[in-house]
Amino acid sequence: MKKSSFLAISLLLIMSMATAQEFSLDEILAKHSKALGYENLQKVSTVTMTGTLIQADAMPVKITRMRPDKFVMEFDIQDITAWQAYDGKIAWFTAPYTGNPKPQIMPEDRTKEMKTRADFEGVLMNWKAKGHTVELVGKDTVENSPAYKLKITKNDGGVEFLFIDEGSFLISKRLYNRISRGKEVPMENYFRDYRAVQGIMFSFTQDTHFGGQPYNSLQLDSIELNNPVDEKIFQMP
Repeated sequence: MKKSSFLAISLLLIMSMATAQEFSLDEILAKHSKALGYENLQKVSTVTMTGTLIQADAMPVKITRMRPDKFVMEFDIQDITAWQAYDGKIAWFTAPYTGNPKPQIMPEDRTKEMKTRADFEGVLMNWKAKGHTVELVGKDTVENSPAYKLKITKNDGGVEFLFIDEGSFLISKRLYNRISRGKEVPMENYFRDYRAVQGIMFSFTQDTHFGGQPYNSLQLDSIELNNPVDEKIFQMP
């Protein structure tokens, strides 16, 4: 009886050690790529998302992305449509609700952020070819779930941290700084409610915190792939 108990305990210890094994950066990225459905993503040329952006008010929103680095978001504020876009070279926006309907070029720090958002496959895919540096800097917890913490130094000098959930190997959080009134303020993006669309995992709920406080929430209703898209929508009028 004692021998069988000893064997059972030994097996449990071995199993727990296997479960708790540490992964290298390359192994984590490989598992993330598989969990994301990267093989299927490579067959996609456009992504069209529709939903609601909640920031004080609920605003209808449409996001269109085109390979390799084009992005446009249009959203309605009290029946007035505003735009944020990156055409692969220029980041621009409109803010008609301020009384100025003319398109404007984004400042440098916002342009860098738009480049990141426009990266069709995300900064982790083919990061070496893009000139980024990725480091595994340890583990952390995101909403009570353990996650691998990656530090990304981008080719433009910007630094951000991505947290990859230890169970799903999908990104659960992004942390970076934004310049606001001359000061760096931490921005946190939380990615929730992942669903598969044609074999690719997308986050249907994305909550943003600004300076540690809730800022806005993007709640998607639909994601469509490979819809025809007129490239002119990305260009500054």
